[in-house]
Amino acid sequence: MKLLFTPEALASWDELKRTSSREAEQVREIIKDILAHPYTGKGSPIALAGVLAGLWSREYGVFRQIIYSVSAEEIKIFAIGKGLTSAVEISSKVIHQTQYTEDEYRSVLAQMKSNRGKGDAPKVGIFWYNVGRDNLFGVVSHPVDDYSRANASDGRITCSELHEDVWKKEFNRQRYEGDGNGPFIGAYQDKPRGRVFYNVKDDVFEVATGHWLQEYPHVYDMILQEFNLPPERTSPKYAVHWDIGQSWR
Repeated sequence: MKLLFTPEALASWDELKRTSSREAEQVREIIKDILAHPYTGKGSPIALAGVLAGLWSREYGVFRQIIYSVSAEEIKIFAIGKGLTSAVEISSKVIHQTQYTEDEYRSVLAQMKSNRGKGDAPKVGIFWYNVGRDNLFGVVSHPVDDYSRANASDGRITCSELHEDVWKKEFNRQRYEGDGNGPFIGAYQDKPRGRVFYNVKDDVFEVATGHWLQEYPHVYDMILQEFNLPPERTSPKYAVHWDIGQSWR
């Protein structure tokens, strides 16, 4: 019998293998059992009803499920993870697409064409640095060309996202959609972080961080590369706000 995954289920499975060997092993054992006897066995298999009629669910941890279908030739895994029923209901709904007119289609293609190459444009935004893994994470960046001088506050342009808000969002996703492991643990200000500005008047970029950058000077090159910043028009800046442990409060 063949085993198939929807793209969403495969992405969840790959993520589990990267982040939680224990949970991945639980899923692997349940899938083996499904292949051996699809309707009985481990995980308290139950047939779903309503719009999910035809699908089956098995538990593999606290509030975690595998949702799958069975046919004569294959087992298809629809979803793996936590709080799946509503998500699968949504994905099972029929989507009625309207078609672009010829003029609209030409317009959207022209718009995409005009954006070609912008991926290499210098960017502004925020980031954190993971000391243990020696990489940047939590990066939010936008091409500076997406802004106008009218966006400048006191002569500088940066993204509107705040470290605090991005951290809360990613922490909750890590906590409720994963196994609680990941980089967004603790307070957002307790890990090295920084922000990239564009100084409109001087036509230069500024990498604002705390003194932690002096301890890890090689990170400056990582920031230049991540944000596509021209080295000759970029300078590191210090402000106490971005020191480790500092925040708005």
